[in-house]
Amino acid sequence: MNKASFYHFILNERGAKNEYSIFAEAVFNDLMFPKYTSDFHVISTYIEEYGSGDMSLSIFDQLYEKYTEWQKF
Repeated sequence: MNKASFYHFILNERGAKNEYSIFAEAVFNDLMFPKYTSDFHVISTYIEEYGSGDMSLSIFDQLYEKYTEWQKF
């Protein structure tokens, strides 16, 4: 089981030239993003309140689902 935070998982999406990479770059450039949590509600609340326009909640939902699947391995 992978124990990395969502932030550390999302860094793998950087540079892919798709909507996931745009989200990942926005997260990477946001110095206040909650880097050490994997809690869905903490992250989604942060995105709603403080996230940039490139941090789409629908993309977050897709990536979080991908993250939970990745954690199983």
